[in-house]
Amino acid sequence: MHIFTSFNLGEVEVSNLTILVLVFFSSFTFVAVGISSYKLYKSLISNDDN
Repeated sequence: MHIFTSFNLGEVEVSNLTILVLVFFSSFTFVAVGISSYKLYKSLISNDDN
């Protein structure tokens, strides 16, 4: 049984491991930007007058 299969994207073969790494970094970036945006939005609407 082969765990590392490859996908054909045109004439380029991309391994399963490469796809998983790209998905991991993309989701990590999406979550980081979401958290940053949430904190920015929260700081803009807060009524703290320090």
